[in-house]
Parts: sequence; structure tokens; C-alpha cells
Amino acid sequence: MSSKMYLEGIPDNILAKWIVLQHFERFQSATLAEIAESYIGIYSTRPTSWLAILARNQEINGKNLIFMETDPDLIRIPGMRRSKFLLPKHLASKVFSATRLPVANHEWRLREVKLTLADYRRVLPDLTEFTKKSPKKLQDIKKFLEMNGPQARACTTVATYEGKMIRTAPSNHWSNRWMYMACPSDFLQGDDSLSNCDELKLDIANRYIENYGPVSTEDLAWWMSISKKKARSLLERTDAVEIETGVWISVNKIEDFENFISNDSKLPPKKVRFLPAWDPLAMGYAPKSRQRECLGINEIGGYDSSGNGRPVVLIGSRAVTTWNIKGSGSKRSLSLDYSNVPRKVGAVLKESALDLANKIGIKYESLI
Repeated sequence: MSSKMYLEGIPDNILAKWIVLQHFERFQSATLAEIAESYIGIYSTRPTSWLAILARNQEINGKNLIFMETDPDLIRIPGMRRSKFLLPKHLASKVFSATRLPVANHEWRLREVKLTLADYRRVLPDLTEFTKKSPKKLQDIKKFLEMNGPQARACTTVATYEGKMIRTAPSNHWSNRWMYMACPSDFLQGDDSLSNCDELKLDIANRYIENYGPVSTEDLAWWMSISKKKARSLLERTDAVEIETGVWISVNKIEDFENFISNDSKLPPKKVRFLPAWDPLAMGYAPKSRQRECLGINEIGGYDSSGNGRPVVLIGSRAVTTWNIKGSGSKRSLSLDYSNVPRKVGAVLKESALDLANKIGIKYESLI
């Protein structure tokens, strides 16, 4: 088959099956670290950080799932689109160096709480020394710096964007009340030259195409938060094949993709998957991409008004509804939107929702 395959001629249901194969079936026995590396990071907000794994490796039990998140080789850093990602350390350094902005770009965070960049620079040595040996809660940092809560938060936030501190997770696997620790010496302080930054972006682009492809110029631009011109320049330098004008796939995947498309390859029996908010699949492609459309994510209201991926339920290669976890502590519960779900599908969803709720230790509610 020619490398110019004309993606527009491939039926949506076939493309959707390929996406399921690449985003789910290949990870059915994977660890969190393996999945985080493939995706060039998983959104670190809880419970996304561990529910995204459960949507792929459905055989893992709850205890092992949470244990994986505490792997000391995983680190939380700001990355693409200023979002916070969970990544293996060796890859975190690359992503951080490729996406970091000058600290002056974050000065507004300090001004909002009546601090200056000079104030931040003054307290930074004490802050990093205080958090050098063990993670500290924001409340403890506030007391140590003799600041109010918003000021302490602003300083720690700017420090994470500068690579001076990292976020660490509290013991409660539902909690996003991060703790903060001084970053290991020089870990995120790499070569900031323009040439090195460009090479890092090229490496990230290659990884993205390898794991998300086929992708368009718009997909890469949106995902990396760069211009379309820059995205096109990177794509032309990657180890990828242009299968349609502006649509690319890794040279390592082209043969498998061609065979899959030509043979209308079958997938294992349809599985019900509960994708969390900001799932890597939902956030991996541009808003008007064919990938979002062929899965039906837009059709079921899978994105909020800000463009963030909502929790979505897939059956096989089709998004069927949204779901939600609400409440706190022992009163946490899982619920689904059944308003546009056929009765037979609803019965399947209810059984799967009960299984998921039991696995993660929360209640199930039949109505939204």
C-alpha cells in the first residue's frame, strides 16, 4: 500500500478500532510507569492519575494500583500546556526542559498575592532548605515562611514551574492537597539553549507520533501548545510517514496500521472502560480531530466549556455516556448519565459501574 493512504477514505469505525488497540489493548498488562512513559505523561490530578491506568489494565487490583502511583521513579512536573503530569524521572527532565517558561512569565502569580519576584527570590533558599529532606505540607510551609496561605501557595507554585521544587502526593489517594519537596540538585536544571530545547521538542514529537498516531499537524500543535508552523517543522524532521497531507504516523507503526486498515482487523470482545477526566486519549488530540469524532466523544458531551475532557464511558470503540464521582470520604459515590442510553446498554453499564465502584471502594448510585 502506498504511504499516501488518504485517511479521509478510512471509515470512522475502522479508525476507532485502531485507536482502541493503541490506547487500550496494548496496555492490558502494563504498569503505571510504562503507560506514563508511553503517553509522555499522565495528568497527575487525582483520581485521574490512577483511574487512567485502570481503564487500560483492568485486571489490576486497587492496592497494587495505588502502590504503583508511589513509585519513587515517578515525578510530577509542569509540562505541555502548563498542565501537571506524572512521568518517569528520565523523561520528566526532558519534558520540563522543553516546555518550561522563564520565571518572569509566572510573576503574575506573585503579584496577585502582593509579592514581588524579589520577595520570591529572597525566600527561595530557605524554602528549598526546609523541604530538602522530606516533603512538607503547604500549611507547614506557610508557618515556616511566616506568610499567609495564598502567598505560600504562590511561592511553591512558582518554584515548581522554575524546577526548584516538585509536588509529591499525600497518602490519601483521592487527595490533591499536594506536598512539596526541594527538587534534587540540578535534576530539572538542564541545558536551556534554543538548540537543545528544539532537539528535546523533536524527541517529544517523535514519542507523541509513536504513541498517538496517526496524528495531524493540528493535533501536535494543540497537544504541545505550539504554533502550527512549528508543529509542521517538527513533523517534517521526525521519523514519521505522512499518510495524507498533514497526517502522520510513526515509521514503526505504518506496516501494522496498513495491515489493520486493509484487513478490517477485529478487536477482542467489547469492553466497558471508564475514562477519567483528562484521560490521555481524550486530551491527546485537537478539538476538531477525527479521532474525537470517530469515537463519539464530542457527541456525548465529553468536553466541558473549557475544553477539558470529562469522565467518559467507552463500550468497545464508541463513547456512550459520561460518568462522575462525587462526594468525599466514605460518602464518595459513582454515578452515570443514563438519559440517552438504550435500556440494553444501560444494563451492561450498571453491572460494570458496580464492579468499578467495588474495586475502588466507593458506592454506586443508579441516577444522575
